[in-house]
Amino acid sequence: MKSNKWYLVWAGLCFMGVVSLLYVYRYSPVTLTIAGIELKKIGNPDLSSEDLAKSIELDTIQTLRKDVVSSIDSAKAKVNTQVDSNAVELASYSPAPIVADSAVNDSTHHRVLLLGDSEAGGIKNILNDYCRSNGHKLVATIEWYSATSLNFAKGDTISKIIARYKPTYIFVLFGLNEVLARDGANRRALAKQFHKRLRKVPYAWIGPTNWGQDYVVTDAFRAAADSAAFFSSKSLVLPKSTDGRHPSLAGYRIWMANIANWLQTSARWKMKMASPTRAGYPRKFRTIILNAAEYRGY
Repeated sequence: MKSNKWYLVWAGLCFMGVVSLLYVYRYSPVTLTIAGIELKKIGNPDLSSEDLAKSIELDTIQTLRKDVVSSIDSAKAKVNTQVDSNAVELASYSPAPIVADSAVNDSTHHRVLLLGDSEAGGIKNILNDYCRSNGHKLVATIEWYSATSLNFAKGDTISKIIARYKPTYIFVLFGLNEVLARDGANRRALAKQFHKRLRKVPYAWIGPTNWGQDYVVTDAFRAAADSAAFFSSKSLVLPKSTDGRHPSLAGYRIWMANIANWLQTSARWKMKMASPTRAGYPRKFRTIILNAAEYRGY
């Protein structure tokens, strides 16, 4: 009996030791490999452009998975030869057809995906408050810094992300980096090409704020979007941050309030977006951070 007790004590100490080592490894800068396989750490859900670029090259978005791969064979398989189910999802995923705005009532609880540039990064937390307060769920945001219509239209990154998260409503918010562009025909062509990637999911296309002279980009986006699905921001007077380009926090709140009012009254696909009952809801959405200088997407 005494011997058995010592075995239990010894087993308990071993278990605690393993847990302690895993905890220390979680916060250490060291990366361990076993039999050539990297031992992954449980960490920040945000993804970098380098991580996503590797996934896109393999026609997969492995780093977006929340589930744990339990198969020993798949764990031993090298990443460069791994077959992902995303390709099947991309081919088979067919969202419900877009319905008339009168059929999308205020009781709909949407899965919201935010696609955009740096302005998407500025508005995401405020959008999250509006979504959570109105029964919607912001599932993911894509912040593609320095990106233009070229990045969003040319590559299949956006198509893959939409297929992965299966949103029922998409917020589109980019164009800040091209308000000074003057090539109207080219911007219209790119905007139409991007529009095809929305895969017939209801959406709200939000034009960029105006920090200079918006020559053609807002008009190009409006022409590519469905009727009443585009919200122009070029005439809004918003407080600016210190860089003189992006809105300040107060500016983002004013901007979102205007967008929310439009969504409930005039948008093609209306959705419930009353002012949130409070600010600072938990941020349970996934953030994907890209940089066009490092990852073009095409």
